[in-house]
Amino acid sequence: LDQRQDRPGGGAVASRDLRFEDRADGGVGIVDARAGATIAAIAPGEGGFVRATLRGLARERRREELGREIPFRLTVWGDGRLTLEDPATGRFVDLGAFGQTQAETFARLITAGRNAP
Repeated sequence: LDQRQDRPGGGAVASRDLRFEDRADGGVGIVDARAGATIAAIAPGEGGFVRATLRGLARERRREELGREIPFRLTVWGDGRLTLEDPATGRFVDLGAFGQTQAETFARLITAGRNAP
């Protein structure tokens, strides 16, 4: 996890506020926080990188005694980097630091569930 002052440059190109909801079957629902619509789901036992990233951010929230109300923000920056930020704690993860394949797992969520132009 990086501190806020290490934020990538170039200004935000695209962003999306997301909620991640645990499901009874062990899966994870991914919800566009503004629209309130489920845009993707992670099946039980899949999505290890997404789950690990979220666990780290959730652990920070628990440590600071914060709830789940504030959504996470996924952002594509002008310099091409992709971050997942927790506005509740001020922490963010530079997803590209884990490799292109891992970053692409999150990058798909920027447009998931949106109608084609």
